[in-house]
Formats: sequence, structure tokens, C-alpha cells
Amino acid sequence: MKKRNLVKKILMSGALILTLASCQDKCAKTTCPEGYICDQGKCILDPDKKKDDVQVVSGRIQTATTWTADRIWELDGKVVVEQGATLTIEPGTIIKGRTGTGALASALVIARGAKIEAVGTVEHPIIFTSVLDNIKLGEKTGTNLDEKDRQKWGGVILLGKAKVSAKIGDTEGQIEGIPADEDYGRYGGEDDKDNSGTLAYISIRHGGALIGEGNEINGLTLGGVGSGTTIHHIEIVANLDDGIECFGGTVTVEHALVAYQGDDAFDIDQNFAGTFVNSAAIYDNTGDEFLEIDGPENSTYAEGKFTVENCTFISKTGDGSVDLKSKAQGVITNCKFEGLTRFQLSAKFEEDCTTLKHDAYNNYIDSNLKVTGNKTDAQIYIYTKSQDNNGNTCSITDEMKGAVQSIFDKAGNGKDIQVEGADLSAFEGWTWSSINGKI
Repeated sequence: MKKRNLVKKILMSGALILTLASCQDKCAKTTCPEGYICDQGKCILDPDKKKDDVQVVSGRIQTATTWTADRIWELDGKVVVEQGATLTIEPGTIIKGRTGTGALASALVIARGAKIEAVGTVEHPIIFTSVLDNIKLGEKTGTNLDEKDRQKWGGVILLGKAKVSAKIGDTEGQIEGIPADEDYGRYGGEDDKDNSGTLAYISIRHGGALIGEGNEINGLTLGGVGSGTTIHHIEIVANLDDGIECFGGTVTVEHALVAYQGDDAFDIDQNFAGTFVNSAAIYDNTGDEFLEIDGPENSTYAEGKFTVENCTFISKTGDGSVDLKSKAQGVITNCKFEGLTRFQLSAKFEEDCTTLKHDAYNNYIDSNLKVTGNKTDAQIYIYTKSQDNNGNTCSITDEMKGAVQSIFDKAGNGKDIQVEGADLSAFEGWTWSSINGKI
């Protein structure tokens, strides 16, 4: 009996050592700022050094709530503003997300039927950033993180009741990163004029935490957001995934700046029928595309068309692209592209490699997709991933190439076109990119 107890104690001791070692391993590569300690890979407030000017928030917000500028608001996991509630954020407020991935990723989620009223100013922008950022109350930027510091927390997710064209004819969807059994992740509906509140003079920095295999949170995710919502003067900087991604909806986004993202600047899905205007993207070779645009995923709400106008897109390495794919339909007009190498246009074939399926190529030929009056020295390029019965990739014909290039040239696209694009002065004085000389 004594021997058995001794063995049991030894085994328990070993398990304890392994547990402690596992916790230490999670913190081995995590460096936390002053006043924080690492707990299983997350930076949390040191309970022995807790400051009165930091307010930790977690869980669900079910009543009218205001976040004031006299303290830093720290997101512990996903903070959800539920249906019927309104979150008001004062000008100059700083919100910091804790580190963590998967279920531990921090994010602010405005559920369908809830509202956010977050209106900053040039002098007092509202800033979302990471707890690793040494920015302090009253400041517009910290000093220890730069444009390469991504994936330090999650991001902001705004969900509404406007129309979306989801798979299998669905009129609603479950937003990326929220488990299917969590009802606060639902978006979409029938109200194109739905109002989810106001976002103005908002800077969202250093986000994009991993929430699943190959799935990161965007800087700002808009799911089924209606035209009654007001969104202008938004900056997304140093996000690991997309800057702004739209899943359907009808909202107008004005004066948005996406800088140094890891994936696409603006990603449009599920037949977004809203507008991006006077907006800009700036990135180096870590980014993917200026614009990635998909159309309807099924026959539901398939009529809406996107608009991208008076925008400026700058690649500092000269390798930018625009990907028009999966039945994209809408218009790109009066935009200025610097460092753009190509407009990519998707074409799909049946297995005979001759019969065309409905895709972006058909929409372009039929004028349901237009690229007109843009300043660029790029040309339009058709691509396909379709294969024949033997698994060989179908070929794009010279006739198809000539047809789209002719339409492109006649639509007034070229390097000598006089286009103003976005007014970049709209981002001066309040964005991280402007203050740090990155624009």
C-alpha cells in the first residue's frame, strides 16, 4: 500500500512538473509590457501592479454602456454588445486587446440589432490597439510597435441586418471566427437601411489574431451592415489579415485608410452592394491585393453591385493587384493606382474547357462589371483554375484576351488619365500612419 501511494505521489509530481513546463512554454516567446505578466501565453494585468486607469472588460454588454476617455479599456477575450444595447465610446478613448489566439483571441463584436456610437475627432481619435502597445492616456501613438507588428490581438466586428448573398441560397451567415452555436455571430437579413451606429476617426492597430486554421480576424469586419450605418475616417494599420472585409451589406465607407496589412486591403464578399469612396491603401511586399472582390454566392440577393470610386492605392514595391473573381459585379472608377501590376479577371469553364460558366469574365463582357476612368499603367489579365476531364488547366484564348483588353482601353483606363483619387490629407494628424511618417 505504501509503495502504491509513493508511486502515485511520484506520478502526480511529474504531472505537475509537466503542467508547469507547458505553461512556461506558452510564455517563452511572449514579452509583456510594464505592468503586465504572462499567463498561459496571454499578457494580463499584474494583480500586484494594477492601475486605476485601466478597466478590464469581458463577456456581454446587455444595456447602454459608455467607455470614457479617462482610462484605458482592456478587452479580455471577445466582448459582445448584444441586440438592443448601445456602446458609446468617447473621443480620445484608448481600447487595448489582450494577446491570445483561438477562443482566447480578443475582439469587440457589435451583434446584429446592437449599436456602436464611436465618434472621435482629429484631435482626439478613438484608438484600438494591443496591450503590448506602450501608448498612454492622452497620446495618439506609442513608441514600441511599428508597421511590422501584427497579430497582437483580434479586431472589431460589426454585424447588421442588410442583405447578403450567402451559400446555398442563405440570406444570413455566421461571421468568421465565431462558433456556429453562438447566436451573436449571425448577420444578414432584409433591411438594407439597417443602422448599426457610427464609426468615425477610429484607428485600429496591430490586430489579426489567429482564431482557427488559416483564419485570422480582420481589422474591421462588416457583416450585413446597412446603409443607415455611418462609417468614415477609419484607419486599419498593421493587421495580419485583411484591412476591411465586407460580407454583403449596403453601407458606404468613406475616408478609410488601410496600411501595411498582411493580406488584402479591401475584401468584398457575398455581393456587397455598398460603396468605398475617398479611401486609400498603402502597403509593402507583405500585402496581397489592393482589392479582392467576389459577387453573389447564390441566387439570393444577386442583383446588388459594389462601387469603388475616387480611391488611391499605393504599393511601395510595385507588385499590387486587383482580383475580380467569383461573379464580381459593380464598378471601379476614378481611382489612382501606383505600383499596380495587373487587374485579374476570373473565368470558369465546364470540363470541356470551351463552355463558359457564369463568372467575373462574363460580367465584364456584359458590362455588369466595369473598370473605367482609372489612372494606371497596368493591363487586364484573365485567369482560370478550371480543369478538363484529365485534370489539365483550361487555356484562355487570344480572342478572350483581346476582347477584355479592348473594353479596358476604351473605358479610359491608362497612365495618362487625370484622376485625383483620395485626398490623403484627410488622414493627417490623427492616424498612426501619418504621425509615424508612413503615408
